[in-house]
Amino acid sequence: MILGNIEKFKGEGLVAFLDILGFSKEIEENWENKENNPLEKLLELKEHMPVRTKSDFEKEETSSKTRKYICRVQTISDSIIVSFGFNESPMYGDMLLGTISFFDTISVIWRNCLEAGFTIRGACEFGNIYWDEKEIIGPAFINVYKLEMNVAKTSRVIISSNFNKHLKNIYTQNKTFWNNIILDLLRKDIDGFLIVNPHKLYSNENEIEEKNHVIKLIENLRDKANGLNREKYTPLLAALNSEKQNLKEKDFGNY
Repeated sequence: MILGNIEKFKGEGLVAFLDILGFSKEIEENWENKENNPLEKLLELKEHMPVRTKSDFEKEETSSKTRKYICRVQTISDSIIVSFGFNESPMYGDMLLGTISFFDTISVIWRNCLEAGFTIRGACEFGNIYWDEKEIIGPAFINVYKLEMNVAKTSRVIISSNFNKHLKNIYTQNKTFWNNIILDLLRKDIDGFLIVNPHKLYSNENEIEEKNHVIKLIENLRDKANGLNREKYTPLLAALNSEKQNLKEKDFGNY
C-alpha cells in the first residue's frame, strides 16, 4: 500500500519548497558555456531526483502488500517541491513514518544537489494542500514559499511555526522507537528555528570520510561565492563542524 504520494490529493499534508542557491546567477552568466553548462548540470541533477512514477507504484502494489511511505517530488526550473499527503484521520504510525519519509527525502535531494555543485535553501510546512498531475495549490504551499523567500536566509531548511506545533503534538502522543528517529532528523539552529539536520547529509557508514567529503563540497561552494553570499554557507559549515546535537523533546513548539 502506497501512502503519501497520492495522484490527486486535497487535505492535510506536508510541503517543502526548496530553492537551488546560485543557480539563477549561473543561468544568467554561463548559459552559453560549453563546459560546466548550468542547464546540463540542472537537467543531470533532475535525473537523480527521487521521483516515483505511476508505473513504479503499480509494480510495487502488485509485488508487496506492506505500507510504503513515498513523497511526491516535482521540479520547477531551479526549485524543488516535496509533498506528502495524509489520509483523513491518519493512524499515529502513518503520521510518524510519513514525516520521517518527508525529511529523509529532503536530505537525499540536498545531498544530490551538493554532489552536482549546488546547495539548497528551503522551508517545510504542515497544512491544507491540493495537488494533481500538473498543479499544487493551497495555504501550506503559499506559506512555505514565503518562508523560503523571506526567513530561511542561509543554506538551511527551516520548519514553520505550524509544523513545529504539529510535530510536538504527534511526538508527545505516544513513545515509540520512531520518536527518536524524528529527533535525529532535526536540529535547533542558532536563531531558535528547527531545521533539517545537516548531519543527515552523510551516512553512518564511513562516517568521518563521508562527513569530510560533504564539508569539502560546501567549502568549495563558499569559496566560489562573492561578497556577502559567502556568509550563506557559514551556519551550515558551523553545524557540520560541531557535534550532531540532535533535537530534544523540549525543543518542540517554542515558536
